[in-house]
Amino acid sequence: MLERTFMIAKKKFKKAISQWRRARVRVIVLAGQGKAGKDVFLSYFRRNYSNFRHYRIAETPIKIAEILELPRERRVLQALFHVNDLLYPILGESAYKRRIARLIDKEKPHFALVEAVRTKEEYEEFVVKRGGILVGVRAPAQLRYERALRDAEKRGSEKRDEKHLSFREFLKRETLPIERDIDWIVGRAHFILTNDLDDYPAFYKKIDAVMRELGISKKRGRIGARRN
Repeated sequence: MLERTFMIAKKKFKKAISQWRRARVRVIVLAGQGKAGKDVFLSYFRRNYSNFRHYRIAETPIKIAEILELPRERRVLQALFHVNDLLYPILGESAYKRRIARLIDKEKPHFALVEAVRTKEEYEEFVVKRGGILVGVRAPAQLRYERALRDAEKRGSEKRDEKHLSFREFLKRETLPIERDIDWIVGRAHFILTNDLDDYPAFYKKIDAVMRELGISKKRGRIGARRN
């Protein structure tokens, strides 16, 4: 069953959807704690829905890590987010958020998918200012921790430094400045998808339900395209 956040009244929800459908650039914004299911959402979305331009806020620190020949580990990427702090006095805003906002303004795609929003400033830019529809993804902390350990063992994982992480360390990480606003943001989502089982088909149906409500059709011939 599709969840809508209780933070958004029914009338306000309908107004947001109506305004989004009339927008020149329709923005879908994705948010959620680590291993809640954002990557699964994106993988399924890219396979089954077309005409969307994907914008990843964390792409810039990843590029910086590559240029400096640093390992793509979470601790390195989190440290690189502090570039925002260094540049804020000059720019007056987050450099990484600014880059994505400027790309959208330059490219003007009909549909834009922005992930993953982590700060209140990013929420204000892509949800409040641009009228984006916010999709929050949730999963229990213990399950997310187990997924993190499992994924860290995969060859080539950019989060391989997590394989020796304790549950306490995993939770503590979510209090860091770059992570601590995520629950606040998800609590204000237009749609909340609970991903509390490693049952991909069930999660896929929730994604499809959101897209149907937004009036977005699947690619023709994709499995599961029929309505429930």
